[in-house]
Formats: sequence, structure tokens, C-alpha cells
Amino acid sequence: MSGVPPTGASSQASRGSKRKWVPEEDAALVSCMVDLHNVGTFNADTGFKAGYLNELEKMLEKALPRAMLKAKPNIESQIRCLKREWSVVYDMLNGQNNNGFGWDEHRQLVVAEDAVWESYVKSHKEASQFRHRSFPYYNQLTAIYARDRATGKDAQTAADRNIFYDCEAEVSLDDMDVSSIDPRGDRDQGGSSSSNKRKKKSDARDNVYSSFEEAATLLGEKIQAVGDKISMSIASEVLVQQKSEEKMEEKSSNLYSALWSIEGLTDDQRYDALSKIPDHPTQMIVFFSLPSVARLEWVRRFLSHH
Repeated sequence: MSGVPPTGASSQASRGSKRKWVPEEDAALVSCMVDLHNVGTFNADTGFKAGYLNELEKMLEKALPRAMLKAKPNIESQIRCLKREWSVVYDMLNGQNNNGFGWDEHRQLVVAEDAVWESYVKSHKEASQFRHRSFPYYNQLTAIYARDRATGKDAQTAADRNIFYDCEAEVSLDDMDVSSIDPRGDRDQGGSSSSNKRKKKSDARDNVYSSFEEAATLLGEKIQAVGDKISMSIASEVLVQQKSEEKMEEKSSNLYSALWSIEGLTDDQRYDALSKIPDHPTQMIVFFSLPSVARLEWVRRFLSHH
């Protein structure tokens, strides 16, 4: 079977993002993605739909205020890298004729006999990096992207769009029926000719007024649509915040049992950690994202700095 993986998040050197993400940032990003997915406002068959990157930026700004992570290129690029790594692991565990692979929940890594690994990496070189490396976000990303992968779509995440894009209503004289307007004006040529011209000018004015009324109605509808979208966005943000707070409360309630399950800590260390970790929400996210074997050393380091 494969060897024991190094603790912590995945190696940053293998990722294409110019900005190197630290494990704490990866854990916070995935946690926010899960919260956003649980709310459901931005869910789509491919994972998320347009606008979700901006929402994640707002969530991460609260979780990691000093990181200054932007929707583009930071968050978009890192999600692409995480999804690419997840896809490699997912295909090993769920691909056809891949019965030799298994998942070690405790160590958060793929396991298989040496012969299975050697045969697979011959045609899937990208999988070799996971032979001795854990991937602690597999379960979370599976909940978000498994449907996409299973249906074979696996499309890139949708790009952000400005919600005001649809509110542009261009009103131009080119759209108006003014063909009957006489550019020479009303010249009195006498009799019925003058009367006909006055009638044409009257009809033309009616056409212009009618076109302006239609344009005003269209603009009003567009403004209403934008207002509805803004209201939905505000409501979504409030819901995400509520879900995030509920998630933190749930983690706080599970912290006691999690600390007492760690062998090697003294009772004083457990009580000390129990009183301090809830004051640092981001650190609590990191703690619960780590595999069990890594938590002892993490708690010791946390207490030494707090």
C-alpha cells in the first residue's frame, strides 16, 4: 500500500497560480465554497453559476481580511487548480476498471497496491503526485462537483458577469418611425397640398411620441429588473452570512469532542484550546479541515502562538 502522506494541504509548487496559497487560505476557500453550495443560490450543474466568484470574495474578505483575495485572478485561478486536482483523485476512485483504488478517510488519501499504482500512472502521469500526498478537500469538492463529473460535462466555472449588463436600454432615433417627416418643413403651397403636409407632420409627431413612450416603458422594465436582481443579491448575501454563522456554531459545539479525541494532549491543553480557538474563526476552519493525524501538532503550535 502507499506510504503515509505529509500533513497539511496539497503542495503549492504543482499549482499554476502565480500567487502561492497557504493551507489556511485553501481551507478557508473550500469552507466558503461549501457554505455557498449549501445555500444553493448560485448552484448549477457544473458547480456554480455566474456571480459566485464575487460572492466568494466577500465571504473570504470576512474570513481572511488580510489576505486581500480577489475574485479574479486569485480565487478563480485557485478554484481551477483545486478542481483539476480533485478531478484526478475522483477519476481514480470512480473511473471504469479502477477497482484497485480505495480512499483512506483517516489519512485523506488514495490507497492502492504498488502494482495498481504503477500500471495506472503509465497512462495517467498526473495521478503520480497523489501516491504519497493527501488531498483533504476531496469530500467537500465531491459534494459540489460530482454531478458535473459524472455527466461528463466538467466545464470550466462560469465567468463573472456584471448584474447591470442587462439594464442598458439604448434609445435612438434610428429605432423610431420618422420616415414620414418632411425635412423641408411646412411650405405653404396652397390648397390640399398644405393640408396633406400638416397631416403628415401630425402623424410623424405621433410616431415620435409613441416611440418615446415605448422606450420609456422598456427602460422602466429594465430598471425594475435590475432592482429585483439587487434585492436577490442582498437577500443571498444575508442568507450566506446566516449559514456561515450557523456553520461556525456547529463547529464550536463539536470542538470539545474533537479536542478530547486527540491523543497526546493534556487536559490543561485541551481546556486552553477550547477557550481560545473559538475566538479565531479562521483557525477553527483550518482545525476541522485537517486530518486527525495532523491535529495534535497543529494544536500545540496554535497554543504556542496564542
